Amino acid sequence: MRQSVRDNWTAFNEPLEARLHFMYLDIKGLVTTGLGNLIDATGPPPLRPPTDSERSASHQLARQLQWQTADGSLASPDQVDAEWDQIKARLDQARFGGGTFEQFATLFLSDDEIDRIVFDKLDQMESVLKGRPPFADFDEFPADAQLGLLSMSWGMGPMFNFPKFQGFVTAGDWRGAATECRFQPDTGTITTRNDRDQQLFGNAADVIDKELDRDTLIWPGTA
Repeated sequence: MRQSVRDNWTAFNEPLEARLHFMYLDIKGLVTTGLGNLIDATGPPPLRPPTDSERSASHQLARQLQWQTADGSLASPDQVDAEWDQIKARLDQARFGGGTFEQFATLFLSDDEIDRIVFDKLDQMESVLKGRPPFADFDEFPADAQLGLLSMSWGMGPMFNFPKFQGFVTAGDWRGAATECRFQPDTGTITTRNDRDQQLFGNAADVIDKELDRDTLIWPGTA
């Protein structure tokens, strides 16, 4: 990915996801942390307790992070498991927003650890996108288009299937892509993300039309 995309990734996402140093439930009742990083293997439907296998897999995800207790000491695996369980049990709290879970939190992540997991996920998403035929030329896309694709992936996962959007990308039609990039539920911060993504793909079209520098990120402005 272009350096301008990496340099602006956190600033682009923090108003949409919020940087939270503890475990919380998203609107679907999935345990999340950091900058919208899922640590929950529970499948649909939303807002339900996990099965035994989902709970075990979720514990493994949570244990991959460097959790600290309130006094700064490293949390044990058992403490991480217990924290995940007690947060997951508060499904009725999910509707009030992630920030409200601070009152229940006993384990925390440092800013450095949040940055690590955010950029690990970003690199993983980029790798998956490059492996898909519509996005095989990802390295050649304008910076705004790269940021738009990664933003969509952050919201839906990099295996999202939008046939019309993917067709426009394959054809290098970024204005067309801007008309087909919105995902559901198109409310709240997802609406803001969708609006930003549309602007990014419109910027990418201008970069191509005006033969501007593809390394330069136009967002938050327009070309």
